[in-house]
Amino acid sequence: MSESGQFAISASHVFDGNTVHENAAVLIDGSRVAAIMPPHRLPKHVPTKELPDGAWLAPGFIDLQVNGGGDVLFNDDPSPEAIQTIFAAHRRFGTTAMLPTLISDNDEKMQRAAKAVSEAMQSEPGVLGIHYEGPFLSPERPGVHDPRMLRRPGEGDVRLLTSLRHGKTLVTLAPECVPAGFVADIRGLGCVVSLGHSMATYEQTRVAMAEGLTGFTHLFNAMPAPTARE
Repeated sequence: MSESGQFAISASHVFDGNTVHENAAVLIDGSRVAAIMPPHRLPKHVPTKELPDGAWLAPGFIDLQVNGGGDVLFNDDPSPEAIQTIFAAHRRFGTTAMLPTLISDNDEKMQRAAKAVSEAMQSEPGVLGIHYEGPFLSPERPGVHDPRMLRRPGEGDVRLLTSLRHGKTLVTLAPECVPAGFVADIRGLGCVVSLGHSMATYEQTRVAMAEGLTGFTHLFNAMPAPTARE
């Protein structure tokens, strides 16, 4: 990196998310992409790394649902070391940021997972937080989740879901399986709320959206088929 904080990477193909730029360079200023341009137009003082001929340079993937990788499942080993192994496995294929995802489990496992993520974030900036997929899901749509782990929220669950002090917490739940106001409560405390593994009706979904639900986990999978009326 130069004294100005700028450097560049050139490649045979640069994809910016919309357009493929042939034989181009990406000018980086600090932590931001400043420009994409032909290599000959780069400022002379900027150090440049040339990727091998034929290489592609593209934005990294951000994966919001990562249950495991490198022969490790997060539910089996909710530890910082497991997260590092999982991340290394996904990084090889272009994932540069992710949410380690714990499927429905007991309170003790959820607490261990939050602690592991908190520790992992100190050394791995690509760990953006945690995704709790469950346990407040429909027993009619469990998918791979252990039905014995599915339950309705109880006392202390708001505190449990919002225990991560840094990063983002994504919670996948079934709106029909939580009490009125629950989505608003955890949304108001910083959680991102998604619908998944649910039998929610159109009306129940609209109510949850009004409370702050903003996403759908694997849309149309582990959900009822739409009817003509809905």
